[in-house]
Amino acid sequence: MKYLKFIMISSFLSSLFGCSQENKSNTITPPITKPVENITASIDQKTRRAKSEKICESNGVPIYKNPNSLFVSSEKEVKLRNEDEVVDRTIALLYLGLKSEGLEQVHLDKMEEEYGISSKLSPVEKEYAYSSNPTDQQRTNANWRYESLHVLLWALGYIDELVYPNQMCNVADDVKIIYELGPDEFRKKSKLRSKEEILDQADLILRLDWACVNARVKNEVAPGGLNSSVVYERHYALNWLIKYLNQDWDNVSTDT
Repeated sequence: MKYLKFIMISSFLSSLFGCSQENKSNTITPPITKPVENITASIDQKTRRAKSEKICESNGVPIYKNPNSLFVSSEKEVKLRNEDEVVDRTIALLYLGLKSEGLEQVHLDKMEEEYGISSKLSPVEKEYAYSSNPTDQQRTNANWRYESLHVLLWALGYIDELVYPNQMCNVADDVKIIYELGPDEFRKKSKLRSKEEILDQADLILRLDWACVNARVKNEVAPGGLNSSVVYERHYALNWLIKYLNQDWDNVSTDT
């Protein structure tokens, strides 16, 4: 880390991320769609579903009843994003998050220079990243992407587990992981998790997101203490990781 001393970052992050995300509301609304019915599930799909449903049951989250519907793709069908893609996306989300928190432009410019940010941003992200007067909604959306960044840090092996999504991630801890290492070491030390591990999480978040959307349709609170915005962001990131419908980052769907 060259452009901000670690002790400065620690102090900055402590004040910046202490409670800021708690006071923001994710206004991105997951789409309401009907799951595709009558899927002939593979053994690994059925096994994965069974594990996910046990977690749902233990947390009081409703289970989608049709046994022939609501599956992530099988291990045979899925081809994950490669490690470099995931590293690049993580760095892009870090930049967007820091901008949303008001990091001074001089530091953003230095990060742009050292991390090569521009080439890592999607078209929609560039509109926000290089705007001198972004909207409040753009800032809020970028701020919530910290939850997607958290998923990618897990996928790269920097976080041991994705805990039950009833609360937001510790942003300061996540940011420091990248800042302490710097761009080269962060990429070098990254190791993408197995397809099995990532699909396990993708299957679980599919079911948790369905439960959140189902509750919202009924004008009920999210079940099992779930934070529906955290669930949505995780689902978005995991669908990108497994190349759900081969969509790019700006158009990832969390349709159930």
